[in-house]
Amino acid sequence: MKRGFFLLFLVVFFVYGFSSYFLIHYKVQKNDTLYSISLNFGISPSLLLDWNPGLDPHSLRVGQEIVIPQPPGYLYTVKKGDTLDAIAKRFFTTATFIKEANQLKSYTIYAGQKLFIPESIIGKAFNDEKFFIWPVYGVISSGFGWRIHPITGKYSFHSGVDISAPEGTPIFAAESGVVEFAGKNGGYGLMIKIKSASYEHIYGHLSQIDVYEGQYVKKGQIIGRVGNTGLSTGPHLHFEVRVNEKAVNPINYLPNQIWVLKKELIGTGGE
Repeated sequence: MKRGFFLLFLVVFFVYGFSSYFLIHYKVQKNDTLYSISLNFGISPSLLLDWNPGLDPHSLRVGQEIVIPQPPGYLYTVKKGDTLDAIAKRFFTTATFIKEANQLKSYTIYAGQKLFIPESIIGKAFNDEKFFIWPVYGVISSGFGWRIHPITGKYSFHSGVDISAPEGTPIFAAESGVVEFAGKNGGYGLMIKIKSASYEHIYGHLSQIDVYEGQYVKKGQIIGRVGNTGLSTGPHLHFEVRVNEKAVNPINYLPNQIWVLKKELIGTGGE
């Protein structure tokens, strides 16, 4: 019996270890769903989708391989010009936490390096003083209201705010709610629509979607990655807030500061 169980374990799991985390290569079994797999491994469906781009959450195939990180966390590939501090801000955490999680000897990093970002350190610098948190760390490149459209050149109404950030920067749910739409939507490119009790949130121009329709997501949960899809002039997040299906200025609902380290963590930074 023990030998049979061991053989089954080898068939279902292939484990690859790294210095700060390990990956389980799980083979989908009969009656598995993305949600049931996430429950079994103590991680969110969104994390599974982030590690497995292109995975269709509604049509898993028996024998299909799914990569599962343990402990739960995300992978970031260092780009030219990145600093550990800049990467930390994109995950609303600190350089010191990332350094310790990856057992780095210094704060020096290099392009192409893979950094593991445990879920446990994400969100330490969320500013939660208003209705919503900022969905991404970046710079506002276009505000709410009438403007000359950068692509069409026409005077038109901009129904949200554009937050410029490098492609692949994580996007967080500004508020808890249910995913009403996740997919391609014209000029929005890859888009997510989340509905809460009082608001609707639109996230546009993504490079990757980490949620599925009908999924409940918590405030502060990673839901996708910044991209340049649809009608876009560069990597950014189009963030839109609607009340009774009417667009309102998101700035009125967002904290004044994007990144605010919790008081008990002040002094935990980096270089």
